Amino acid sequence: GDKPIKISYEDESADEYTAQVIAPIIMQGDPIGTVMLVSKNPEDKVTELEIKLVETAAGFLSKQMES
Repeated sequence: GDKPIKISYEDESADEYTAQVIAPIIMQGDPIGTVMLVSKNPEDKVTELEIKLVETAAGFLSKQMES
């Protein structure tokens, strides 16, 4: 979704992140981790390139874990 989420339990607020992309790392149908790209810089915007980068990295790691 478009709503920011907290990255760690120590975060005061998810609103401090102005841009984030999160993709799950899946192993045998179960999520085992995530690949995240986050920014606190208000000038940063997520582009299709960043989305594809994070999705590709998560897919690669998923395949590596299953090998």
